[in-house]
Amino acid sequence: MCGIVGYIGNKKTKEVLYSGLSKLEYRGYDSAGISILDNDGLMKTFKSVGKLANLGEIIKDKEILGHVGIGHTRWATHGVPSTRNSHPHNSQDNKLSLVHNGIIENYAELREKLKNKGYNFLSDTDTEVIVHLLEDNYTGDLLESVFKILPILDGAYAIGVISSDQPDLLVAARKGSPLVIGLGKEEKYIASDVPAILEYTDRVIFLEDGDVALLKKDEVKIWDLEKNEKSTKETKIEWSLEAAEKGGYDHFTLKEIHEQPKVITDTLNGKIKGDSAIIDEITLTEEEIENITKIHMVACGTSYHAALVGKYMIEQELRIPVEVEVASEFRYKNPIIAKTDLVILISQSGETADTLAGLREAKKSGAKTIGIINVMGSTISREADGTIYTNAGLEIGVASTKAFVSQLIALYILTLYLGEKKDILDVKRRKYIIENLRKLPNIIEKILEIEESIKEKASILDDVVSSIFIGRNINTAIAYEGALKLKEISYIHAEGYQSGELKHGPIALINEECPLVAIATKSDTYDKVKSNIEEVRARGGKILTIATVGDREISGISDEVIYIPEIDELFSPVINVIPLQILSYYAAVNRDVDVDKPRNLAKSVTVE
Repeated sequence: MCGIVGYIGNKKTKEVLYSGLSKLEYRGYDSAGISILDNDGLMKTFKSVGKLANLGEIIKDKEILGHVGIGHTRWATHGVPSTRNSHPHNSQDNKLSLVHNGIIENYAELREKLKNKGYNFLSDTDTEVIVHLLEDNYTGDLLESVFKILPILDGAYAIGVISSDQPDLLVAARKGSPLVIGLGKEEKYIASDVPAILEYTDRVIFLEDGDVALLKKDEVKIWDLEKNEKSTKETKIEWSLEAAEKGGYDHFTLKEIHEQPKVITDTLNGKIKGDSAIIDEITLTEEEIENITKIHMVACGTSYHAALVGKYMIEQELRIPVEVEVASEFRYKNPIIAKTDLVILISQSGETADTLAGLREAKKSGAKTIGIINVMGSTISREADGTIYTNAGLEIGVASTKAFVSQLIALYILTLYLGEKKDILDVKRRKYIIENLRKLPNIIEKILEIEESIKEKASILDDVVSSIFIGRNINTAIAYEGALKLKEISYIHAEGYQSGELKHGPIALINEECPLVAIATKSDTYDKVKSNIEEVRARGGKILTIATVGDREISGISDEVIYIPEIDELFSPVINVIPLQILSYYAAVNRDVDVDKPRNLAKSVTVE
């Protein structure tokens, strides 16, 4: 959730750390800090609250010549955003400095014990417990001392730590929170996410849970918690640095909305051959697939909405029952999972803590698991029995857009794959689905061409305090997603509902300050949705409707209409979400909100 970057090498460490943190602001950005072991042997630590630029002002004129350092951008969990709560945290003798992502669940107990030993706590964080615990167990050998304290920590962590006693090394460890090592010539990096170091190297090692790493300029060694040395597996990152730049757009979010036609093409490429879906990363046997009688989908937030669309299509096309579970509740409800069940985990990052916990719960029950993931080498992709990579590329905007659409496409592909393997979908039906999937990029291009018109219609959301989104059947999930997108980036309260539920309570909220956004594209339930719009119209509510080109009836009962091309209802979620993304974007811009980095949110949620 927060951002970590570390460096050891011959470059200007201050510049490397600051550059890396700037690439990680989307992960957490209420405070930031760096520690560098200077050539004079002293630990130099600088922190600030608020945007990273505040830290930049503090350090810009500082002459720091050291060649090993760590940095952090924070998303607050323990303690309010403040300079004293920001990372890095240092030992009392200022010899050790540490950054940490995750949550230490037994921090209160450890804090009390350390206070009784005379340690003085300067922050409210759980992280400061780790550095004082490390100082309390310090032997003079940093790696050995880290090994001593890790078994004492309950919870999740990704840490980077440096010591003035050993200026030629950097130690890192992870459990339940992602960490990657970057490899360069006579230099090494650590980061919580690849973009932080992509400017410097495309060669990385993804640490696994329980890994402890020692980094020197010319060497990387990795052990498990039992001190067994492990072989290192290098991965080459295919993303370009340019993918992390705005490319002329005002915000990453808008750029990523416009990238969606290409994302769909990239997700389909290599996974469709003739009239078949090909997913090489799924290793389930024919017998295991044939035995699947029930599917669970586990996800959070936007990915949960993708799962709801997936439930509709799988149940309609394959007639296999599907349960969709919010990941944070899944393992705590003592889920009923059979060995013949398939559990699908959906996560853009592949590191979402709640979803990862759901994966492990499923595996304990003996069920087969498939991850729908964007990040190659992520924890879920390594631990699941199979993976469908969405190939959405780097998504910087905190509020997901292109990752959501790529997840939808992956679910269509999975439906095709299971349908053929289980002999449920015949060739004619598979060809029809593939034909419509290939149409989607061109249809979305047409919607993007009317962006200016959607921008004008976004004014219906000016000065409102709340809004209601409605959809029906497969587009209920898109109503949920549209509402989520609006409140995420514009801070306008919004709720999504099945349109038939409108009259069972939510209609009481309708007034001039609470407009309705309705998805009323051509479908089997079009007349029902139209009737719901009429109900709001009769009560004086403002209405913006997403409708199919050529629908003249809808304009007579709506204040604003966004017309989009027609497609089979089964595929309509992919195109219906596009105008809602654009609508939310301009509603946020009109309110002068930082669209790419909405307050209190982070891109990769790696704590429960």
